[in-house]
Amino acid sequence: MRGRRMLAILLILGLASMLTGCWSRKELNELALVMALGIDLDPEGYAVSAQVMNPSEAGNQKGASSGSLPVVTYKSVGKTVPDALQRMLSMTPRMLYLAHIRVIVFGEELARSGVSDALDFLSRDNQTRTDFYLLVAKNSTASKILEIVTPFEHIPANSLYSSILVSHKKWAATGKVTLQQFITELERGGSNPIMSGVQLRGNLQNGESPKNVQNISPQTLIQHAGIAVFKKDKLVGWLGEPLSKSVNYALNEVDTTVGNVPSPEGGTAGFIVTQADTRLDIKINEEGKPEFIVKLNIEADLTTVEGPLDLNNPANLKIIEDNLQNRFNIKMSSDIREIQEKYNSDIFGFGEALHRKYPRLWKDYREHWEDTFKTVKVDVHSKVAIRRIGSIIQPLKKEIEEK
Repeated sequence: MRGRRMLAILLILGLASMLTGCWSRKELNELALVMALGIDLDPEGYAVSAQVMNPSEAGNQKGASSGSLPVVTYKSVGKTVPDALQRMLSMTPRMLYLAHIRVIVFGEELARSGVSDALDFLSRDNQTRTDFYLLVAKNSTASKILEIVTPFEHIPANSLYSSILVSHKKWAATGKVTLQQFITELERGGSNPIMSGVQLRGNLQNGESPKNVQNISPQTLIQHAGIAVFKKDKLVGWLGEPLSKSVNYALNEVDTTVGNVPSPEGGTAGFIVTQADTRLDIKINEEGKPEFIVKLNIEADLTTVEGPLDLNNPANLKIIEDNLQNRFNIKMSSDIREIQEKYNSDIFGFGEALHRKYPRLWKDYREHWEDTFKTVKVDVHSKVAIRRIGSIIQPLKKEIEEK
């Protein structure tokens, strides 16, 4: 019995000796945590900006103890992105660590020339994750975006990351695109990717100074700039607020947003969307060609009623619902048609939906889907239900007029 126990112990020790352990571990004080990357075109290849966290100041809420900022932005130029990052080591006191990147910003010039080569390194490198967000700097370079000192968040990369989440969820006029999502859309047949856009607003020269956030009104702000439309890996145009919202509705990416419609008795009725579900249906017409139907199911609450509207009359609520449905049907159909004609980029994934539902028919369109997409028929059918009208029934204007 004792011999068996000794044999078991020796076997366990032998197996344990073959375990690798933490052979590649790195101490935190040996690493420079990169929170954001900016990539721009350069005559020599790429100009890369790395926003690196300064750990000694990042947790300081009352200001820098040594006059330093919570982040430092390093810049370098290289033939490729990893080449530029390697050259950056001549300036940084620690090894760059990319696993904590929150956002990657592309300059508009680079985005228009194509981002696939720059993305190749990011998707290939085993150090980076794929859950960070991709942005395009509208009318600017990525380096300028990463130089701005932002309010609320001490680390600008965290400010960009948080603002993407908030604006996408509450405003619905921006994109929320990760590296994995972009590459998936890029590799599919019958769809094209999008990115969220950012731009600078205000006095750009003062945005790099800590004084930018020491005023009640910061002199420079980073503002979201709608959705960037891509055709394959190249930026082809920008969508403003109305078009961006229509795209997010079609992609079933709307959590909540606000709007207004004419009131039945004059004035305006404001609403907030509390739930939006979108389904895409495809039918084959008599000529054997595909037609697409975007079906919206929306629930909304009234937020304001300007004018003498009688909310005790159920017919008036029905009129508001009908006005909302007509607005969604007409506006979204018009916006989708504008994107078809102006950019000819299937960012809605209609081709991919056709591929899934009618794989045999898709074979006839796969090679020339872009030509078909530009003229394919798309209808929007919406159904709107107003669930709540608020804590008061009648508009204040109506109550004042009745006194």
